Amino acid sequence: MQPPHTPDERRAKLEAVKELARRQEHDAAQELLQAQDVGYTSKLFVQALFPYRKAENNERVVETAQGIISVYSRRGLPYGKYPRLIMAYVITRAVENAGRLKEGKIDEQEARRIPLGHSMNHFLKAIGVLGRGTGGATGNLKNIREQILRIAGSTITVESDDGVHAQGSNTQILDGWNLWFDPRDPNQGSFIESELALTEKFFKHIAESPIPIDLNVLRELTKPRSMDIYIWLTLKQYWLAKNNRDAYTFTWEMMAANFATKKLTKGQDWVNFRTDVKKAIHDILTVWPNAGITADANGVMVTKTATSIRQRPPKPQLD
Repeated sequence: MQPPHTPDERRAKLEAVKELARRQEHDAAQELLQAQDVGYTSKLFVQALFPYRKAENNERVVETAQGIISVYSRRGLPYGKYPRLIMAYVITRAVENAGRLKEGKIDEQEARRIPLGHSMNHFLKAIGVLGRGTGGATGNLKNIREQILRIAGSTITVESDDGVHAQGSNTQILDGWNLWFDPRDPNQGSFIESELALTEKFFKHIAESPIPIDLNVLRELTKPRSMDIYIWLTLKQYWLAKNNRDAYTFTWEMMAANFATKKLTKGQDWVNFRTDVKKAIHDILTVWPNAGITADANGVMVTKTATSIRQRPPKPQLD
């Protein structure tokens, strides 16, 4: 009969198991980064749905020609670049899971489960945040954890009303979440993997109409407005190709409907907005020189060109 393990032996065994989990998660994150040049987003995120900076209110409303899109989060609205990277990761994993569900490899509950890893640093690598995260009150680790929780509490409403026919739909992003991230120690591993569970409605929306994007381009664009306009531009390039058009000019009013963060009431407001959009276009052209986008006094012209996606097409193709 073997004697019981000593406390030191138990601690050593525990650390060995944790280290193995860390190595496995690190390898998985590296594989994810290398494989996922092609990512996905949703048409819900083509406009600036999340604020660029921390907002005082808990709701944002975007009015477009098609109707009104609003997002509400009791904890506060997700803001900045990190929610955009997080949602690109979440939606990309969901599209891949939808393909596996169609092939019969997983069930629907598994398909709606989005793993985040066993430590915060591994999750950062998975969403494309390179280098070590920074702790403290002003570090990005606490902020990223907060952005996940703000996304977790978000509900998106899409509605339209032409005076005769009114219709709308509420979509909650997550059905549940389980986070084991300690921003004080991003390398601290957990036996329980952090995860998000998408609602059935949001998962179905993603699976039915994913928009392919280049994750390399998205990650290199460090400013949230540049990220939003890149996603919008990618969709417009597909639109030009589908409709056999060589170019289209989107007026500044059309651009403001999607990307202005406040009502543009003064002349200087419009000057500032046009300047911000032109800066974002410059950022995009730096990363994607053949983007086919220019801006002048009339608006933003998109000229048909090859998409930025350089790698393999989605696997497998969804219905």
